[in-house]
Amino acid sequence: MNASTMRRARGRRGVTLVEMTVMMAAVAVMLGTCALMLGLAIRLQADGAAGFERSEALDRVAARFRNDVHAARSAAIDGRTLRLGGESGKTVEYRVGEDGGLSRVVVEGEKDAAREAYRIAETAGAKLDLRDVDGRRFAALAVELQGRRDRIDPVRTWEVVAVVGRNVPPESREGGRP
Repeated sequence: MNASTMRRARGRRGVTLVEMTVMMAAVAVMLGTCALMLGLAIRLQADGAAGFERSEALDRVAARFRNDVHAARSAAIDGRTLRLGGESGKTVEYRVGEDGGLSRVVVEGEKDAAREAYRIAETAGAKLDLRDVDGRRFAALAVELQGRRDRIDPVRTWEVVAVVGRNVPPESREGGRP
């Protein structure tokens, strides 16, 4: 047996340059895929958190709006302001700003006693409306929700409708309407 045959019989001890290059390329592809997946996971988590915060803000607005409308003795709309008349000269106003933002203002006499601004992420604006249906008066708040700017989601409208004066006895309502 000569020396070259003995070397082959013992087996190879090293890795060729081509094998090393293939292995490095495979590791680079796996690391790149992991980086993309991590970026996607972070983005999904941020979108989920923003959606949860928006949902919570909309729930707070809806509950407050319903309670105010149900307790109102009268309701009037003036442009971008919904005035809900209450007891003892206290008025609750819902105002839509020029930018579409929504705020709730408690007015006592002629002065603003309290102000609460609602910051709702990813909205195109809010609209206030009064509707008369079958002898009943309804106040409506509609918020236009838009998707992220980098997506083509359509604008969706989220709406809260409440009966004016539901919690008030009929004889103390303005005009005695149900």
